[in-house]
Amino acid sequence: MKKSSEECYSDQASFEKEIDLRVYIKVLKKRRVLIAAITLLAVLTSGVLSYFVLSPVYEARTILLVTQAADRSQAVAQKDDLSSIVNSVARIPILTMNTYVGQIKSEALMQRVIDKLRLAERGYKATSLAEQIKTTAARDSYLIDVTVTDNDPQLAADIANALNHELMGMITEKNQEQMDQSVKFLEQKMEQVRADMAKATLQSERDRLESMLALLSEGITRTQIARSIDLGSTSLVVVSSAMPPAGPVKPNKKLNITVAFLLGLMASVVLAFVLEFLDNTIKTSEDVTQQLELPVVGLIPVADNRARS
Repeated sequence: MKKSSEECYSDQASFEKEIDLRVYIKVLKKRRVLIAAITLLAVLTSGVLSYFVLSPVYEARTILLVTQAADRSQAVAQKDDLSSIVNSVARIPILTMNTYVGQIKSEALMQRVIDKLRLAERGYKATSLAEQIKTTAARDSYLIDVTVTDNDPQLAADIANALNHELMGMITEKNQEQMDQSVKFLEQKMEQVRADMAKATLQSERDRLESMLALLSEGITRTQIARSIDLGSTSLVVVSSAMPPAGPVKPNKKLNITVAFLLGLMASVVLAFVLEFLDNTIKTSEDVTQQLELPVVGLIPVADNRARS
């Protein structure tokens, strides 16, 4: 029974694949010492770096709960009447979650933490300290996760806790500063109304100005009350204080060694095939058949002087 042309082509292709596979295995066996040496060198290098060279990195974590946060920034329509202006000025600012997250890594807060812990003596700067801090706001919640990395586990926890304290203090100070400006603005309005009242001749005009004075006085009182509120402690609550970590998070010694083993193995295999491809010398009878496509008639053995004698 004769085979069709397609079956013959299929048998030939499978035979060529089998030969190619044998060639690959032969190359791997031939270069097995090189492959093992490079792989072992990569593993040893990774182990030395992981255990003796790279400094351990510790991570301290703290969680903040934002009790007063706006869902998003809303543009409030400003009206021309005095009542709307007073209400807008005397209102306690409510920040968004993104604003809180942005303030945590601000340069001003970093400098406050450095001053509190005297980190400048250790060479810390605001920009370098900000790189050690990672903040994430949990989705669909008012929780802010703050992680601090450092080579010293106790210092990492101290930085995280100082960050919480200084953030609350900075928010309170910003609120007091804004309320001071609001009080100053309202007092200037009161002086202007008093001046207009001194010039007023009609009783209706004087009554209108008196009502404006009463409204401004009420606004100043409300603003002063808002200023006295510790906004940092009321808008932020420390859910979990930072504790010194038990162990380092970097370097991951087992992972580094595993990756080095795989990379070393891959690199050595590639190098073995490259060397085999570049090697065009003839060493065996099989090389003669493969390279020159000529049959081998015979072999001349290597003469040994000791055997000859």
